[in-house]
Amino acid sequence: MKHFTTASTGILNLPEVVVTLEVDELLVVSCDSNKRVEIKQDWAKKFLIDRPEWLEWYRQQCLHLSPIFKAFTYILMSLYNQSGDVHVVQRLNGCEWDDETGEVKGFARFGYDGEDLLEWDPNTFTWIALRPEAVTAKQIWDADKVMIEFSKFSFTQHYLDALKNYVDYWRSFLLRTGRIT
Repeated sequence: MKHFTTASTGILNLPEVVVTLEVDELLVVSCDSNKRVEIKQDWAKKFLIDRPEWLEWYRQQCLHLSPIFKAFTYILMSLYNQSGDVHVVQRLNGCEWDDETGEVKGFARFGYDGEDLLEWDPNTFTWIALRPEAVTAKQIWDADKVMIEFSKFSFTQHYLDALKNYVDYWRSFLLRTGRIT
């Protein structure tokens, strides 16, 4: 399961922030800073109709992430002494689950203007600065105990629970017989 968040500046006719969810390389849900939420798979539509609180959670995540990622983009532009032009911040996070061994691997990475910036170390629950400009963010994020606990929970429990629910529902959807309604 992968969440992609992309924030950009200076790109006409594109929302400033776009958030997507993929399960097994299939685009499931997308939302953007224009407050549009689109469910991309039939099984996901049924899944989210049956669980309206999940759909509301995605909607709230999109609304919550938009201003944070816009601000982060401008902070990075400042650190790089940039103004105007096109700039892009990307975050990829989620988990991989081996349903045979039960092994779970959480991950998170940030990039800026096409270059790696920060990466989450799931063994130490700290961030790795991949560029000198990321050292300040690493220090702030590593010192934020609430963020660390939230990340631990997200990567080891929440994402896994969500992924298992999606996979179970998806399998039952694909294995059913009869007419599609």
